[in-house]
Amino acid sequence: MAYGYWTAYNVLKQVAGELGLPIPATVTGLSDVQSVQLLSLLNSAGNELMLYYPWEQFTQEFTITLVAAQTDYTLPTDLNYFTDQTQWDRTNHWPLLGPKSPQEWAWLKGALVASLPRMRYRIQDDLFKVFPPPAGPATLAMEYTKNLWITLAAGGEGSMIVADADILQYNPWLLIKFVKLKFYELKGFKTDGVTADFMRVFNSLTGKDVGAKILSLAPEYAPQFLGPWSIPDGSWSV
Repeated sequence: MAYGYWTAYNVLKQVAGELGLPIPATVTGLSDVQSVQLLSLLNSAGNELMLYYPWEQFTQEFTITLVAAQTDYTLPTDLNYFTDQTQWDRTNHWPLLGPKSPQEWAWLKGALVASLPRMRYRIQDDLFKVFPPPAGPATLAMEYTKNLWITLAAGGEGSMIVADADILQYNPWLLIKFVKLKFYELKGFKTDGVTADFMRVFNSLTGKDVGAKILSLAPEYAPQFLGPWSIPDGSWSV
């Protein structure tokens, strides 16, 4: 989402203006109920929106360098959730098989299983687990969505606002509409209008976030290996 992100103060200033509330002098450090409430709603909105859609600006790549006989590897500290079907063994050039269910994992570890050429994986106990134990070094790679949506004014990234100048990495109008919706819900007001307002912006942005491929009524997925389907259409002299 290539967009001019706003500071936390500018977002809350716009929210307060649209709601007809006094404009806060700052985002943090105020103890009045309105300021504390708006800041809390903005933090809630930003963190919740990460769960609703895999926004492109939060997509990261996670790589693991396998060590012989080691099956457990530490997950990224900013992991929110993985992107399905992006897990690949880049050394051997094949996709990983998984994530495996608890039942499949128990079978792999407990049954009489011959040595397997392709790597299986499972997420358990905040670890990325592989099977069978690797015989040597290899590189695994996959995409994930991070859980940090704020560029902190003091440096680094975070998931909670701490300063007026913190940059919020969302389209600002999406945050503004969502905070207004949350405010209406909290106060017990009728929410039909603000809900429709938020959904119009949300649906518009999710539909344009990374573009869309051409749709087919009868899609065919080409195999991953070379074959006749790899040759482009045309007239060839053979």
